This record gives sequence, C-alpha cells and structure tokens, in this order.
Amino acid sequence: MSGSARSPIGGAIVVLAVLLAVVLLVVLSRPAAATEERAKADQLVMPLPSAERGRELFIVKGCVVCHSVNGVGGGAGPALDATAAAGPIDPLDFAARMWRGALAMADLQAMEFGYQIDLTGAEIADLAAFANSAESQAYLEEDDIPELMRGWTLDE
Repeated sequence: MSGSARSPIGGAIVVLAVLLAVVLLVVLSRPAAATEERAKADQLVMPLPSAERGRELFIVKGCVVCHSVNGVGGGAGPALDATAAAGPIDPLDFAARMWRGALAMADLQAMEFGYQIDLTGAEIADLAAFANSAESQAYLEEDDIPELMRGWTLDE
C-alpha cells in the first residue's frame, strides 16, 4: 500500500460531514415566516364557551325536543342536568358523548325536523358549557320554549 491511499472510513466521514452541512444550510435558510406559519397551523384552537349562548342554542337548535334540563324539555334523550360540582368544561368530552348517540340523534332529527341539526365547534363548546352550568340551567323555563316547539318534545 502506498502512503497516498485513503481510508474508506475517512471518506465516509467526509461525505457525512458534507451532507450534514447541506441539511443545516437548507434548514437554516428557511424563511422565518414559513416556520411561523407552520407552527400556527399546528396549534389547537379551542373556542371560549358561553353557557348563556349554549342555553339559547339548546332551544333554537331543537336540543330541547329530545333532552331536558331541570325537567324542561323532552325525555327521548338523556337529561343534561348539571351537577353543583360539575368541574371544568370539556367540550371534547361533550362532543364524544354526542358522537356515541349520533345515529339515534340523526334519525330522530330527520323524523321530527326533516333535517339534521348542524353545529359548529363553537356551538358544541357553548352547549357543553350550558350542560355544565347549574347556574345557567336554573334560568331555563318552559316559557322559553317557543309555543310551536312545545308540542314537539318527545318522551321516548
């Protein structure tokens, strides 16, 4: 072997060093705005729930036809009475509970309304806040339900 022969390991190290330098150059040369946009896209957005808006939605969207609160509303679905120690509002858990009853709710809505109720994420958060608030529920009275809807409430 002559003194000018190179070691295969030494060549591999040089190649790896060059590849690492290229990767670092590409990563570091990315515009900061693109990195910030990516970070924003990965953020979780959670609406601020309002029990008062939830009380209004409970009536307007027709939830009251199948669900009751403090004895006001239908009995076809589970009662949504809040407990005094309800704890923090969890809109995702509320949506998961709705999902478990989705088939039955969709069928009942189609029969009673002729369409399926459409809810946004913010509206689900508001309904979760209402279902979690004994204070807001205390204000719900039979007179809050429009006269036409009172005949729609389902007991089974």
